[in-house]
Amino acid sequence: MGKFILRSKAVFTGLEDFPRPAAIAVVDKKIQAVLPWDYHRDKDYADWPLYDYGEKMIMSSFLDAHTHLFSGAIDGSRYVCSDLGKGCSQAECVKIIKEFADAHPDYKRIRGSGWFITNWGDEPLPDKRLLDEAIPDRPVYLTCADCHSMWLNSRALEEAGIDPDRKMDNGVNVKFENGELSGLLLEPAACEPAQKKYMEFSEEEMREIHRNFQDVLADYGIAAASEMFADDYTEETMKKYDILKNLDEEEGLKAQIFSYMKLFGYTEFSKYFKFQKHFDSPHFHIAGVKGFIDGVTETYTGLLLEPYTDKPETCGEGLPLWPERKMKKEIIAANKAGIQVRLHCIADGSVRMALDLFEKSAEVNGEHGLRNTIEHIENIHSDDLDRFAELDVIPSVQPYHVTLAANGKVNQIGEKRARLQWPFRTLLEHEGALALGSDYPVVTIDPFTTIYAAVTRRDDDGNLTSTNSWEKISMADTLKAYTSGAARVYHVEDSMGTLEPGKMADIIVLGGDLFEVDKEEIRGMKVEANYFEGEKIR
Repeated sequence: MGKFILRSKAVFTGLEDFPRPAAIAVVDKKIQAVLPWDYHRDKDYADWPLYDYGEKMIMSSFLDAHTHLFSGAIDGSRYVCSDLGKGCSQAECVKIIKEFADAHPDYKRIRGSGWFITNWGDEPLPDKRLLDEAIPDRPVYLTCADCHSMWLNSRALEEAGIDPDRKMDNGVNVKFENGELSGLLLEPAACEPAQKKYMEFSEEEMREIHRNFQDVLADYGIAAASEMFADDYTEETMKKYDILKNLDEEEGLKAQIFSYMKLFGYTEFSKYFKFQKHFDSPHFHIAGVKGFIDGVTETYTGLLLEPYTDKPETCGEGLPLWPERKMKKEIIAANKAGIQVRLHCIADGSVRMALDLFEKSAEVNGEHGLRNTIEHIENIHSDDLDRFAELDVIPSVQPYHVTLAANGKVNQIGEKRARLQWPFRTLLEHEGALALGSDYPVVTIDPFTTIYAAVTRRDDDGNLTSTNSWEKISMADTLKAYTSGAARVYHVEDSMGTLEPGKMADIIVLGGDLFEVDKEEIRGMKVEANYFEGEKIR
């Protein structure tokens, strides 16, 4: 580390709306000063090593406000077939996973991720029969791209001990008409037994998985990510987290990791604070709690204020996923204990419910400064837009999700409500700030695909992917939401998120200037250099 200077004709500090010529002076782990580009006239820096990046853009490292780190690290590993998103039918997905299984005869479980019903046209939801024909001898666990459903074969149903009559707080074990399990599990409670098997690896395998994923974060210039699975306070979770903590203490992680644990079912948080005290290594932290109010609209488990346009008999099936009266007590208790709450809310009904619950907490606890967040917000009612600022609630959104829906949202909620689908610009205008993330492994963790979706509202083929293209946001607003906006969610805005004196030297150099390149070149942008806490790691 020591001292050095980074210089470019395009430095985006995050404090202005455009890059400018500047130089960044770094001492050990921190930024000492932001200097004029021609700083060399200042004798105080005459002998400092200089790394001049010409016109390549220098900016603060990305902070991804919403990831599922543990499952994402696994999905990105050699143990998982991550190509199921390429399948346009149930049969195509089965063919892909069959090829993967044949290529890995030594794997005792076959894991895959990324299948998505929206990609299948009018096909019905999948079941176990084709999987049983293709892979009858090993358990097969396939996670949906939205992370709210799993598709299993018979061997997996047996291994995971899926009980067709198990009582759950939420979720559905889908059955055939004769009562037999179909192999499809909907929502977290139903998926939990299968998810445990999906995540089951030896300690050495998990260390390998985490090391490799830390390299992925470094390659993409991501200096902060999260674990948003809402893990419970169990010995199993303790062991899982200890692997990452020990890796951090022994070798050092290449990003800050913030974990959000289980909210629902708790009004007393001694277990939370036990975990928080234990898991406080230099880069791994317990940051708050999370709950799921609804699921996803694709399976009609998103909670709407009014019925679905294409299924008018329901506003959402089996919702909310947890009783509202219980949520009220738990959120008030968590905030009273000084714990930030983050709530998964896809549709306008769940968004309003979350705002109502946060409002009740504020009435009881006063202004607590915890910055509760609402995650996703795929559509919202106009009456609720101003409430984010009023309640100091941060909207945490994932722009690349727009491309997944392929304009399907309008069919489910109608044109009027679709005017406020993924309403990034409107939220900015009313709240004044956003936090951006990927929701990896639902979609790629590549920040440049998220940036492209945010500033264009287009998919990977350049096609418009929503009926409200005016909700795209500027490059400056996008980058700020991906840095300082996420820093506010993680409560690290004093040390991360902008290039300012006194902040950590988490700095990346891009292959070009995002403000100048053609928008179609954004997706191919690369991180050419990555400095994490003042050390060059890429």
